[in-house]
Amino acid sequence: MPLTGNMPAGVPHPSRNLGYGIIRWAQRYIVQPDGETAGQPWRFTAEQLRFVLWMYSIDENGRWLYRSAALRRAKGWGLGKDAASRSYLHRGVHRARPLFAF
Repeated sequence: MPLTGNMPAGVPHPSRNLGYGIIRWAQRYIVQPDGETAGQPWRFTAEQLRFVLWMYSIDENGRWLYRSAALRRAKGWGLGKDAASRSYLHRGVHRARPLFAF
């Protein structure tokens, strides 16, 4: 599926992003809940990776570039596991950075 939407091209630089650590954490601690790969480490799709990276981008002062974000796709696209991982992630990020509002 080609990428669509209004995400910026490419990915943000690691020095201006908290998403790289979030992705590493998710892929280490979240497992695939069902299907053929149940119990295996969960992996983001390429589009989900870009979304997470842009969603957790910060400016030169450490402030969020985006205060909110939405990733919409057709039913069955796989948002269940993506939403579940974001739920875990937001809880930790919100505690660490009280200025974050999603």
